[in-house]
Parts: sequence; structure tokens; C-alpha cells
Amino acid sequence: MPLTREQIKSAALALEPAEREALAEELLLSLSEVEQAEIDAAWLAEAHRRDADYAAGKTTAKPADEVLARLQSKARP
Repeated sequence: MPLTREQIKSAALALEPAEREALAEELLLSLSEVEQAEIDAAWLAEAHRRDADYAAGKTTAKPADEVLARLQSKARP
């Protein structure tokens, strides 16, 4: 019997971070060109939205090192 999506997810989350990253990349690369084009278009639209919000003063910029440090602290168990 094939594994369920939840079983696959649980097994994937049990992997070391580098292994999870490699698996995620492989899964993303397995998407068809049409799906990837849709994903790319969605990210481009999001980038344009964020840029417009910044230009309009609706949001502010933060130094990359601060953002990365915050994300890394959230990723630690």
C-alpha cells in the first residue's frame, strides 16, 4: 500500500535540514514546466506587489542580516 501524504510529510520532516532542502529542491524540479511557469508568475507578482507597497510607504525595509537572524532563530528547536 502506498504511503499517505501525511506519512511522507512526517518522514521528510524527520530528515536533517540539508536532506530536507535537497528533497524540496528535487520536488520543485519535478513540477511540469506549466506548473513552474505559474509558480514563477505568482512569485513575480508578489515581488511587484511588495515593491509597490515599499514605494508607496506602506512597508519598510530591514537589513538582510536582521531578517536572516530572525528566521534562523525561528528554525532552531
